[in-house]
Amino acid sequence: MYEANVAYDLREMDGVELDPEDVDAALAVAGNEVVVAEECGRVVGWASVGRSGEAETVAHPGAADADDLQRRLLAWVLDRARARRLPLLEHWAGARPDGAARLLSEAGFSHARTMWRMARRLDGALPEPVWPPAVQVRPFDPDRGAHAVWDLVQRGFAGTFGSHARPFEEWASYSLGPQSDAVCVLAGQQLLGVATRGPRTGEGHVNQLTVDPAQRGRGIALGLLHECFRRDAADGYAVTSLTVDGENAGARRLYEKAGMAVTKEYRRWERAL
Repeated sequence: MYEANVAYDLREMDGVELDPEDVDAALAVAGNEVVVAEECGRVVGWASVGRSGEAETVAHPGAADADDLQRRLLAWVLDRARARRLPLLEHWAGARPDGAARLLSEAGFSHARTMWRMARRLDGALPEPVWPPAVQVRPFDPDRGAHAVWDLVQRGFAGTFGSHARPFEEWASYSLGPQSDAVCVLAGQQLLGVATRGPRTGEGHVNQLTVDPAQRGRGIALGLLHECFRRDAADGYAVTSLTVDGENAGARRLYEKAGMAVTKEYRRWERAL
């Protein structure tokens, strides 16, 4: 299955987007329905649809009539979404007009939002994090602190474009893998900000970065980014990357202030049912 994913991403996104563990975690989420397409005994495509309307279709470009295969996978996604009475479907694609965008448009999807991959190289001197008074970084203990991090992530991203409230177990399957970590900033026992991080396709990657809404504007988010850079460099990564909503101008300014630059464009497509 991962071979098909790699070939599809190289054509659609001009680079591999996920590690095998990421694909496995996404497909194993409770409530996801998955279908697999095989050709001559090998997997050449798959599709999934989740309870929040998050859908994915992958067709190996080397499969016989790959476009038709992806059309059939999209038809399956639409059929399952209607059966589950989902109000909206979401599907990611690259910026290529001759790729999945054309097939999504044929299937009734519309381009709803642009997202950006931003990255910073970690060579040279890295900035030292600066924290407000009485604020400090504490080691993350998954056994004791994971629920507090999950709660802050849910509150911090509530109402933002593309975010979904996720049960703890589902969030943990994405965010707390064996190589994952969380940078936790506290004042006393109060968690003020967090950045979850882990490797992605050979780079350090910030999965989620958020600050308690009551604590924003104090420089905590910039400090979290700087701490992620330093940890990624210590782990041997040459780059730290993240993904940001194309219409979140404030977040993009923050990341640019931290030395990050746009490296890739993604597009989210939606279809109301």
